[in-house]
Amino acid sequence: MKKTVVAMVGMLLTATAAQAEHKLLFTNVLEQKQIEGQATFEYSHSRGNIASPVDGPGLRTTNAVESFYSLGVGLGHGLEITASIPFVFSERAKTEFAGVEPEYEKRDGFGDAALEAKYRLLGGEEEPFTLVTGLGLKFDSARRKDAGTGTTDVSPFIAASANLGHHYIPYAIYRATLRNHDVQDTHTLSLGVEKELNPTVTLDAKIAADFNTAASDITANEDFSFELTSYIQVAHNFYLLPSAAYTLATNATDKAADLRLGPADGFRGGLSLYYLY
Repeated sequence: MKKTVVAMVGMLLTATAAQAEHKLLFTNVLEQKQIEGQATFEYSHSRGNIASPVDGPGLRTTNAVESFYSLGVGLGHGLEITASIPFVFSERAKTEFAGVEPEYEKRDGFGDAALEAKYRLLGGEEEPFTLVTGLGLKFDSARRKDAGTGTTDVSPFIAASANLGHHYIPYAIYRATLRNHDVQDTHTLSLGVEKELNPTVTLDAKIAADFNTAASDITANEDFSFELTSYIQVAHNFYLLPSAAYTLATNATDKAADLRLGPADGFRGGLSLYYLY
């Protein structure tokens, strides 16, 4: 009898481990009543050139420690809703010109809350091709002394992925972020590939390009990032996600401040906690 009980417990434990999963690929959609939560903590650093017709060439350095929290719910029929909010622990910027006292800026506190809906048009996790679309809304909800952007953003997007076999899944995402108050709009194209190394570790490599349109105060410019993330399963449906990225921003002109900005580059390192229920 004891051997039978031990065997049954072993089978249950094996089944539980086999059912562990995540929905981290962007084209994945939560099933009805599934819930996922994610908390991300990031440190970023950037350093770039600036130039002023009065003070000449200079440098601008930014260091930030921030976090992002999200909760997603599957509503069934290929529809998922996610709510998110960022919190900035510390963001410090220093502007330096030769012979001039450095200027410092700081920002912290909660950012703007956001909602996003994602809908699966075609395919699914076991299908050879998946297509999803959706819409994000970021509200101007943060207090003026906190870390909001001061804009309301509307972000339609479309994404596709292909299951090539051997645990290779390339994907592409296009997102347009449209902002009010005559602030730059952004068109983002991301290309990546997800590779499952074993049942415990998955790698995700991604290149993203942000094409920022011109606005009344600033000229058009581009931002690029090259990021590597790993999904490491540490318990049933619970994952750690370490990540590292190199970032690059091209030249722009701030007409209001009469400054030429960039080029600037930097790095970003992060750790996320993810759970699927």
